[in-house]
Amino acid sequence: MDAPRPSGTRRALLIGLPLAALAAAAFLFMNRDEPPSPKARPSSAESSADTRPRRRDESSAIPPAPPPLAAPASAAAPESEAAPDKDPEARVLDRMRAALTSDPAEVLRLDDAASRELGDSPRAAERGQLRVRALVRMDRIGEARSFAEDLIERHPDDPAAKSAAAYMGIHPRPRGPSR
Repeated sequence: MDAPRPSGTRRALLIGLPLAALAAAAFLFMNRDEPPSPKARPSSAESSADTRPRRRDESSAIPPAPPPLAAPASAAAPESEAAPDKDPEARVLDRMRAALTSDPAEVLRLDDAASRELGDSPRAAERGQLRVRALVRMDRIGEARSFAEDLIERHPDDPAAKSAAAYMGIHPRPRGPSR
């Protein structure tokens, strides 16, 4: 037995309505106004001088702010060197990500050194996730699984720990009372 086929008008509605809704959403998305930027209220003299509404493409009458004063050349450091000093763990994580595909053993060495220096920092779960992936690349699956289980136990709400657990196929037990 064949299933009944929809009639022509019903088929047109089944196909046309979702397409029309999608087109309307795209139209609204493309024509939406940009959110208003916070500006200082003009003084009464400025508001009376220019009462016509401005178009979006017109430039503002307010001049741009002057650039900040430059520091002496000897005291200025490039931004790429200044950022890692503020967050040394970010530099370690970047090196670990870079070494993951080419040298997974280097990822383990970097993680060991970072664990000694930084301990259980806020980004420790992210380091752990990279360690799990490096262990898998080195075919040390059992060790990777054990580490991922430990990671999800220590950091149950961290997205990196959840990602490492999912990567290893671990489904953590829900917290709270059991049934």
